[in-house]
Amino acid sequence: MSEDNAGREGQLYREPEDAGNRYRAAQLDEMETWIAAQQRQSADRRARYFTPDYADCAAYAASTTSYRQDLADLLGLPSAVLEAQSLLQPAASGEARYEQVAADELGTVYRVTIPVAEGLHAYGLFLRPPGAGPFPLVVAQHGGQGTPELTAGFFGSANYNDMTRRIVRRGAAVFAPQLLLWEGGRFGPRFDRRQIDTRLKQLGISIAGLELYKLRRSLDVLLQRPDLDAARVGMAGLSYGGFYTLFAAALDPRIAVAVSSCYVNDRYAYPWSDWTWPGAGVRFLDAEVCGLICPRPLYLEGGAADTVFAANGFLTESARARAHYERLGLGERFSAVLFEGGHEFNTGAAPLDFLFSHL
Repeated sequence: MSEDNAGREGQLYREPEDAGNRYRAAQLDEMETWIAAQQRQSADRRARYFTPDYADCAAYAASTTSYRQDLADLLGLPSAVLEAQSLLQPAASGEARYEQVAADELGTVYRVTIPVAEGLHAYGLFLRPPGAGPFPLVVAQHGGQGTPELTAGFFGSANYNDMTRRIVRRGAAVFAPQLLLWEGGRFGPRFDRRQIDTRLKQLGISIAGLELYKLRRSLDVLLQRPDLDAARVGMAGLSYGGFYTLFAAALDPRIAVAVSSCYVNDRYAYPWSDWTWPGAGVRFLDAEVCGLICPRPLYLEGGAADTVFAANGFLTESARARAHYERLGLGERFSAVLFEGGHEFNTGAAPLDFLFSHL
């Protein structure tokens, strides 16, 4: 290096490391302001997009078919497409494997493993009441950190408040599936759900889409049982289970009535990565998903003392969901209850009274 170059380099401009900070702060402020504005405008975009036919129940149900496929596409759940791409191949055998665990005064308890695709199985509990049937079937869905055994009260019940056995006591068979949500270390191996979701999204699927696919295929198998009434299928779930209940019922009209506890809310306030897909905000937030369950009966509840999801968000979004039913004159098929409790399945009779009144 020449002395002339060395001298010039010694005079190169320098500044304190925070000199550009105000520009970066402006970049962040602009981004936050722009996103907030887009979120506000998305309400109009959703209103223009989601325009089912409210002429009557039949017209409404027919008009939601294309939206249902759009939601499936959003989640990466168009099974025919996935199967054509060899990402999901039909299971070699459609027979479930039942392992009897116990028999008590409420009936018989089985661990059930169900083939849903080549190399993929669903696992859960199947609780069958005494008698010949045919029984209604209710899917009882656990939430985050949970298991089917926990919802059934095998070793305590946490915030599920004996949800599964309360359903069985009313005379229904229950399928309580396990999703990739258990408390790692306590109930099984540790895992990174977000990373698994990212890996699936690289393939055009999502963790939610794949688990909803497994739920759908589980119903395909279970509803072949002669002791179950395929015309009387319900689903109830808490928290993450409330999410899966809402979306499973929206995608699968066989679910005749749904009870979603402590999930429905302002999704912009809770943009969890596995509840978020590109374009969802301009097509499907919670109220629009509820619109795909309508005109089937839907019960929503939130805890007034819920420390996970704010009550105000539940009240606002459930009011938007109610509008679908009221425009069809079907207010009795929809209920949204803010109960005196926390992030838990309501200990009162209301959710199960609603469920069984429509089964």
